[in-house]
Parts: sequence; C-alpha cells; structure tokens
Amino acid sequence: MKWVKYVEYVLFAITIVCLASLFFLPKVAHMGDMHADCEWILWWLYGIVAIGIVAALLSPIKNMITNPKAALKTLIGLVVAVAVIGGCYALSSAAPVPNSAGGFFEDAFELKFTDTVLYLAYLVLGVSILSILAGSFKSAIK
Repeated sequence: MKWVKYVEYVLFAITIVCLASLFFLPKVAHMGDMHADCEWILWWLYGIVAIGIVAALLSPIKNMITNPKAALKTLIGLVVAVAVIGGCYALSSAAPVPNSAGGFFEDAFELKFTDTVLYLAYLVLGVSILSILAGSFKSAIK
C-alpha cells in the first residue's frame, strides 16, 4: 500500500496550497452571501470529506472480497457506517443561517451537508475520547 502514502502527500499539498492562497492571492470582491476567496476552499474540503466517506464505505467491501470468512463482520460494520451517516444526515437541518453581511446562507444542500459533517466529526471525537479513556482505564487495571 505504498501508493496510499503518495495520495496523502498530494491531498496534503493541495490543502496547503488552498490555505496559502488565502494569504498570498489578491482579494476579490464579495460574491453574494459568501466571500469568493473562501468558496472554492469550501468545495475542496467538501471533496475531501466525500473522499473519506467513499473510502469508509468501499474499504469494508474490499475486505469482504479479499477475506470471505470475515464477510459477516464486515457487512455488519458497513451497515453500521451507513446507518450512522444516514442518522447524522437525518438530524441535520436545512434552515437558513444568518451571515455577517446581514443576509442568509440558504443553499439547502450545503447546509445539510455541513451539519452532517459536523455531527460526524463530533461523533468521531466523542468515540475517540471514550476509546482513549477506556484503554487507559484497562491498562491501569492490568
């Protein structure tokens, strides 16, 4: 899996270029409700999240093909992942959000997608913290 390392480097380099462009490219005028300098960076971040979601869904399928004995566990994990993503999407809201220019962000797709990603991030953060605490507690008992 040497190619994964190179993909990570390319994605990281593109992200660094995106962030550097905020500081070194000339500023442009406002474009409706969203600042034009940031819009394409948001789309890049949406793409990164989409790549992560697709990888999280395709990895178990690849595992089922390469290891048929673990197919049931993999299928359960895939169903849980889809259910968690679907649950976060169901909880997300498409209600307009006020912005600093006095208007509102009203694009329903962006609002629901952003909320879904935030809920997923909060869930992953919570599970990570609980895993660290459980591991530390288990190590302390042994």
